[in-house]
Amino acid sequence: MKYPFILYILLILSLSSSGQDYINLEAKGTAGIYSSSESPFWMHSNRRGRVDEKTFYSGLLSGSVIFNKDNSSSFQFGGGLLYKDGYDDGFKIDEAYFSYVSPKIRVDIGKRQRTDLYQGLSVSNESILWSLNASPFPGISIETVEPVFFNFKDYGLGFKFSIGEYLLDDERFIDNTRLHHKSGHLVYRTQKDFEVSLGLQQFVQWAGVSEEFGRLPKTLEDYGRVITGRAGVDDVGGEEVNALGNQMGSYELKIRTRINDLDVELFYNHIFEDGSGLKLGNFPDGRYGVYIEDNRDTFWGKDWIRYFIYEFYYTKNQSRDRKSSAIDGADNYFNNNLYQSGWTYQNRVIGVPLILLNDDRFRIGTNILTVHHLGLKGALLKNNSYQFLLSYRVNYGLKDSFYKPTARVVSSYLEVELMKGDYNLSAFVASDIKNVDQSNFGAGLIFSRSLF
Repeated sequence: MKYPFILYILLILSLSSSGQDYINLEAKGTAGIYSSSESPFWMHSNRRGRVDEKTFYSGLLSGSVIFNKDNSSSFQFGGGLLYKDGYDDGFKIDEAYFSYVSPKIRVDIGKRQRTDLYQGLSVSNESILWSLNASPFPGISIETVEPVFFNFKDYGLGFKFSIGEYLLDDERFIDNTRLHHKSGHLVYRTQKDFEVSLGLQQFVQWAGVSEEFGRLPKTLEDYGRVITGRAGVDDVGGEEVNALGNQMGSYELKIRTRINDLDVELFYNHIFEDGSGLKLGNFPDGRYGVYIEDNRDTFWGKDWIRYFIYEFYYTKNQSRDRKSSAIDGADNYFNNNLYQSGWTYQNRVIGVPLILLNDDRFRIGTNILTVHHLGLKGALLKNNSYQFLLSYRVNYGLKDSFYKPTARVVSSYLEVELMKGDYNLSAFVASDIKNVDQSNFGAGLIFSRSLF
């Protein structure tokens, strides 16, 4: 955690210096109450790790400084200090980063919150594997901002990519776990508002220190095996015979177009964690959906519904027909026998938060499910914006619990803007409806102000 603190100090020094092209400093606070021992699902999910299931209040002070290098590129410093109550109450670094941004490439060093791509309406943002549910992890990443087209124009055939190396520096079963990430997509775009993107993402938890096995493989040769998805030389008690580290990935398809001033995006993510999933042996598991932005003239003078998303999540297959295979057995999404903290960071699920932690918040407790999710955003009678989320999920437990549902839950969230200007104030209500005896309700306020 040393260098995030250093980056945060650099931010404060930058704020006090002269010659900046842009400075922003904002304060934000949230307070809520709820009727059960933990808050309803949408009060604590996809909140960037800033609240948890037992949070009643939180406060965030964040800022950024942008130095324009020329008309098209810039250097950026950013940071945030968070206070919250709950499971781990106290102060923490929300983000602390240095970035270089050009029209095509972005480089980040440190701990930076990721961009919300669907107006806060999606359950998993852009990827079933990487939502906005957990805090950002420290590291370094390089990614394309816009597709790079082979004809050097803004259409035709091109590609996008990203690569990142991170440290999972929280308290976990394997200390100092490293995280490798990369993605690559082919993009085809026409001059008439049509684009299709096809590619994949890969994540690997590797290295670190185990109480049972000691220091896990971390040499340059091991890193090469991580990048290429090969098995380790030392199988670490039989846990890395299939691939070195905890490897997972997803195939991703997006189709975007414009129809009568409606921006429409269709998407599909296929999740895989071993060879059978890589060969689509766990189909139809994944994320399906459509996102629409309405850019037409307002209806009756109001943007009643400006943004719309529908998502369907299905994880019931999990390659269960391959249980007898010693290599490609039944999956157990976001869990791992060696890296037992699983696909989590600071006790928050990194991927789609509909996959839940177990009761002691140590590892994954529910990963077999079907979910229908709806999100809406628009304006009410006096131009007060609103956000509405509604999810219906059926949980089936873990790995072999394929037939008997363990829970059926309808989760809702409505946030309405009350005041906008120098001071911003919103109110929200949320609920989890299970049955009469187990339903949970919550409500609260969100306040923010730009200091300069």
